[in-house]
Amino acid sequence: MRTITIVAWAGLMTAPLHAEVYHSSAFGWKAGQDVTEPFAKLLKTGTLKAGDELVLDHTYTISGTHELPDQVTLSANKDAGFDVTDATGKNNRACLILGDKNTLRNITIRYLNTPPLGPTGETPGKTFTKKLGIEARGKSDILIEHCRFVGSIGHHIKMSDCKKPRIIGCHMAGGHWSNYLHGNVEMVYRRCVIEKCQGDAIKVGGNGNPMRKARFEDCVFQDNLRDGIDTTGGINDSVVRNCIFRRMGVSGMDIKSSYNLEKGRLTEADLVPENVGIRIEKSLFHDMPNGIVLTTIDAGWRRGQIHKLLNADNIRKFAAHDIDIIDCTFGYVEKPLKKTRDGGYGVNHPTERGEHMRMIHLKDAYDIRYKNARLFGDRVIPYAIHSIGGTRFLSKEAADALDRSITGNVLDGPVPRIEPGTTTVPFACGPRD
Repeated sequence: MRTITIVAWAGLMTAPLHAEVYHSSAFGWKAGQDVTEPFAKLLKTGTLKAGDELVLDHTYTISGTHELPDQVTLSANKDAGFDVTDATGKNNRACLILGDKNTLRNITIRYLNTPPLGPTGETPGKTFTKKLGIEARGKSDILIEHCRFVGSIGHHIKMSDCKKPRIIGCHMAGGHWSNYLHGNVEMVYRRCVIEKCQGDAIKVGGNGNPMRKARFEDCVFQDNLRDGIDTTGGINDSVVRNCIFRRMGVSGMDIKSSYNLEKGRLTEADLVPENVGIRIEKSLFHDMPNGIVLTTIDAGWRRGQIHKLLNADNIRKFAAHDIDIIDCTFGYVEKPLKKTRDGGYGVNHPTERGEHMRMIHLKDAYDIRYKNARLFGDRVIPYAIHSIGGTRFLSKEAADALDRSITGNVLDGPVPRIEPGTTTVPFACGPRD
């Protein structure tokens, strides 16, 4: 009994002593009102303290950038939230900047007067604006759950060097790189739908500072111009599980390790190998040229400033490797069969086998293992290998020293019935009652 009392008291001591729930109506805010100034004043005066929650009772218009205090929750009644009025023009500032242990719950944010949702193209100012939705840098324990973000802006969420951020049960429509991530640790996406992007649903950026221990579980990525998940900055020791990738212009996952020595700033010793130890399991990829693409790029070749990193001695260290693809299904249902450049979802440059889709497109990576894959569609092949060695992205020396190894098996048998054009989601997401 004494031990239980001590533990309970310790828990009370760590909880905020001050915790209030405020409703926007209590401040006199009316539905449709521009609350830019009163919201900014509320945040700056210190009214909201650690543990407090502000509930948005209605939808309000807002502009500018607003930074939430640490350990504060911003929530909303179903379908309530913000209509952002300054998402056009050259504005690339964030709408909300998050602090430590912030929670966003049940909020709908719409970015007004932005271009139509994608996939229509990657032209800034024409197919999307540069507006940033929600930003966090170097923060911990952020939770964004049951929210909806809509609009063709640059990024709905941008997070860098954060610890244990969680994105749960959210719906995001539009955005160039709808989610732009860098260097985060133990990040979780679960039961989210990310769709109609002008580029990638999730784009991992950075240079030699990969995300670590990320988890993408029970998510749907659909109708995006390029990829569902693009890992250009690396996701190490990470898992993709029970996800659906459908109708992508390039691939479900683009596992891309890209390095730039940035002469005068970074050396080889500063860079951590990217895209090592990834597990992709029980996921469905359909209607796209490639299920999974694997690439290693020496970015020092770009813009005419050759400062090479990758060579025969270090290519095995830095190339993407140790990747398992287990119990996944790949194929197509959309007809007629067309190449992507002709408005379909097929491979633009098939091999002599004339494939319409590849489970894996292996460019330069190794130790790639697939187990119990299932394929459906007459022109789906397990893999194609096309090294980029000898191009401006990777030297021939480096590529020739790499054994592009891939092993696995394909099972016969039934696959799930999929209706063309389906947008059905096997879980609840977005705001709730």
